[in-house]
Amino acid sequence: MHSCPAGSEGDCAGRKLPIQSNIKTAGMKFDHILCHYSEIGLKGKNRRFFEDRLRKNILEAIKIRCVDSSVSVKRYHGRLVIELKQKGADLDCIEEALKDVTGLAYFAPAFESKQDLNTLKKDAHALFSNSNFESFRITARRGSSNIPLKVRTVNDEVGTHIVETMKKKVNLTQPDANCYVDMFEDRAFVYPERIPGQGGLPVGVSGKVIAMLSGGIDSPVAAYLAMKRGAKVIFVHFHSVPYTTPASIEKVREMITTLNRFQFRSKLYLVELAPIQKQIMTDTAPRYRVLLYRRFMFRIADKIAGKENAHALVTGESLGQVASQTLENMEAVGRVTDMSILRPLIGFDKQEIIDRAQDIDTYDISIQPDQDCCSLFVPKRPATKARSEQLIKQENSLNVEELVEAGVESASVEIID
Repeated sequence: MHSCPAGSEGDCAGRKLPIQSNIKTAGMKFDHILCHYSEIGLKGKNRRFFEDRLRKNILEAIKIRCVDSSVSVKRYHGRLVIELKQKGADLDCIEEALKDVTGLAYFAPAFESKQDLNTLKKDAHALFSNSNFESFRITARRGSSNIPLKVRTVNDEVGTHIVETMKKKVNLTQPDANCYVDMFEDRAFVYPERIPGQGGLPVGVSGKVIAMLSGGIDSPVAAYLAMKRGAKVIFVHFHSVPYTTPASIEKVREMITTLNRFQFRSKLYLVELAPIQKQIMTDTAPRYRVLLYRRFMFRIADKIAGKENAHALVTGESLGQVASQTLENMEAVGRVTDMSILRPLIGFDKQEIIDRAQDIDTYDISIQPDQDCCSLFVPKRPATKARSEQLIKQENSLNVEELVEAGVESASVEIID
């Protein structure tokens, strides 16, 4: 049988192993779920901090999403292991919850076995016994060189047993079914498939950020990508009620409820932008209006970030997508804050953003009709290459500090679970 170096995720030719399997898992009484991460393994002395946060997030996700499920989570080197309490664990619900936990590379419902060849042969046979397949592969892995069983030995011996007892063929590249064998410390597990996770880092390990959330397609995707990099996201939504309907407010609440799949609960600031827009419309040149709106948004978001001890602003801007998102305009707008401005979508095209929005279930919410605050009083010919000096000159006719303070004071705060 074929073997690979310990810890390898692919075969020795460098090909990625198939995640899915033709083994029928319905009705199987798995007793554990193995949870694997990728980036966390590179964190050196800080690794324990990241592992502990991931463990906490897994427990929180299951507690919130699967209220009747009873589990415990133990940390081992390179992985976390969920122990399922058979009388109180809804495996389907837990799997759906784990799919939304950032930081997980993949997870695998598994049976506990033993680091013993005869036991592994028996358990592999049981795993395959209820499924129709012609070809298979045994994929063993061990967590350290201290484990007495060699990967090649497990692959060869268990594979030979399946060939002889079940009359099946070995296929190392495209098997119909796979039996994974993971050995670490004094434990061993067998399982049929690896279910992809979100990847990235656990929410909460990268500090807080402020995401400027509109009712459109882009900004919720940008917020999700910040979460995936471990940031705790606080949302700010600017609205123009009563000059527009409250539809955008209801949309962002629904969006945040959906995004809470990844960070459980969120804080939302609702800021009145209409008074500022009225002043801008009255006292400044039409072609700069949208850019001036955005400069005030950044100033207000900066103030809120200070209150929340957040370290960056997140926007859904994509380079060149609309007139306000040219390189020159983004530079001129961003000059009003000293905070880092994160633009996760800067190199995405619109279809890529739509695809990601559909993946995280915010797209159908985003396309519901509403009146975005930046669509109010929009000029026919907006500036596309504004300079900071031009915008400062426009703002000389405004009481900037007073308007910013009024905007901050207008904010109402909601906690969305």
